[in-house]
Amino acid sequence: MLIQSDAEFGELCARWSRTRAIGMDTEFVRERTWFPRPALLQVSAGDEVWLVDPLRVADWAPFARLLEDPSVVKVLHAVSEDLEVFELLTGASPRNLFDTQLAGAFAGHGYSLGYRGLVEALLEVSLDKGETRSDWLRRPLSPAQLRYAALDVTYLLPMHGRLSGQLDALGRSAWMNEELDYQRRAKAADKRPEAAYLRIRNRDQLRPADHAVLRALCAWRESEAMARDLPRRHLMTDDILMQLAAAESVDAKALDNMQGLGRRTAARYADAIRACVEKARRQGPEAVDSPVDLRPHAGTIKRLKRIVRQEAEILDMPPELLANRRALESLLVSVLDTGEAPVEFQGWRSEVITEKLIDCIHESN
Repeated sequence: MLIQSDAEFGELCARWSRTRAIGMDTEFVRERTWFPRPALLQVSAGDEVWLVDPLRVADWAPFARLLEDPSVVKVLHAVSEDLEVFELLTGASPRNLFDTQLAGAFAGHGYSLGYRGLVEALLEVSLDKGETRSDWLRRPLSPAQLRYAALDVTYLLPMHGRLSGQLDALGRSAWMNEELDYQRRAKAADKRPEAAYLRIRNRDQLRPADHAVLRALCAWRESEAMARDLPRRHLMTDDILMQLAAAESVDAKALDNMQGLGRRTAARYADAIRACVEKARRQGPEAVDSPVDLRPHAGTIKRLKRIVRQEAEILDMPPELLANRRALESLLVSVLDTGEAPVEFQGWRSEVITEKLIDCIHESN
């Protein structure tokens, strides 16, 4: 059922608020924009599916109230990008979420398993990819698009029932909820402009003073791209930021000769780039600009990874869920610096693996 009016949508939101759980998904486009452009909202409740057209619906207040209602479970698969769309449409943050991808990992079905893979694993239903790369902003939507969109929520509630039972039997429901909350907070922290430099590969190759410049440039690019609603790569690539951070000068001649930096872009942002670089040079590097050299600890990292694999096998969980390499490096640095585990190794991980990892670090040092 395709919903294209505020009145009909409002009535449905009131109806959904009286159910125990609803399945949800979104289709959006963001190839040429910073913010996602909502193209479709899919909702399942009971045995029915509705497709809500955000190009026709303007009043999202009833849906915002539904998202914030803790009595209704909102079931999604891989929630992070959908949450961005919900926030853009409603300004609301959903309460009582259930992520079938994360639940599947805790239940032993694999790490970052896609919707179709999990449907097949749990329900023995095979779905084709169909309209994965479709133009969802095109109107009218084709029958194939509508069918694909509907199937994306058709199996969420059956999977929720199956996974909820498995997590309860394993005693891991609280683990999943805690991890979901942690991931949401970590995602929000990563979206801050001042954290943008963490996405740059090979940033640790820079000198501390140059690293400080890179941090400043990344924060500037993030804010500018957001203000202009452009993908960050369309504004300026990571490689150019690395060149700017390491450059001895950012005068007009240096900018003109910089590989990959177009003249129009250089002319438009020359003043902003120079101001950003000069301010960072004056302020100088901070502690984060002198990363710990982990090369002497390569053996410790290997031992930590071995412990993670062993514990994951015992728990029948993906090792990546327990701790990936980046998390282990963060743990190592934190323990060596403060003697304490970082926040991601508190909570449910402290019950199963944190103490063993910390003991290994102490024994190795």
